[in-house]
Amino acid sequence: MLDCVILGDSIAVGLGQARPDCRVAAVSGITSERYVQYFSGVRNVRTVVISLGVNDGEGAATAENLTRLRGGISADVVYWLMTGGNPRARDAVRAVAVRFGDRLIDAEPLTGADRVHPDRAGYARLADKTRGRGGGTSTQASAYRDFVPAERVYRAFPSVRVWNGPEDSNGVTVLRGRRP
Repeated sequence: MLDCVILGDSIAVGLGQARPDCRVAAVSGITSERYVQYFSGVRNVRTVVISLGVNDGEGAATAENLTRLRGGISADVVYWLMTGGNPRARDAVRAVAVRFGDRLIDAEPLTGADRVHPDRAGYARLADKTRGRGGGTSTQASAYRDFVPAERVYRAFPSVRVWNGPEDSNGVTVLRGRRP
């Protein structure tokens, strides 16, 4: 059983750096539609944290995409991050979390200068809250799939850097102070 998995967009990337104990499957700037095209699910996990929707446009089927994503997850606890910048996405995240009995964390008050991404202190607070100190109700999970292999994710997004912590970019070890 995996302890922790973080899924989603650039906010998930940042949280992954604050939670090095977690496996991260995140791509900066990704929409919920594009994410669910490549994500095949995760099962048998203690904690899953999801940040998606903030990059979705007005015509996006955010709620449907997030429901599809959530249907592929089996975990003891699922946290959804409600981020700033996209009110439709916040509503969709709230609706999906309520539907599945998941926990919500409002990340908007933790944002930095861009009013979307948390600052360093905000990521530290999110890390703390996703270690079991957040609010919400228990989860009801039902999924039977595994992660897409990392190599397939990297091929699917060749122009995007996929950060898996401060020392791993697109599956390549990052030398201290240098990026590939």
